[in-house]
Amino acid sequence: MFKQHIQNMSGIQDGYLIFSLIVFFLFFVGVLWWTFTADKKYIKDMEEKPFEN
Repeated sequence: MFKQHIQNMSGIQDGYLIFSLIVFFLFFVGVLWWTFTADKKYIKDMEEKPFEN
């Protein structure tokens, strides 16, 4: 259904697909960057949260 909807929009298919790929790639890179640069104390605090009373 969604594919048919996109095909009905003339000329926008390629732009939509490229935009979606760029958004996904930027989000993935952002999450990786945050993971490697996050404060270790913050991560340790979050790790211990479920065990607090």
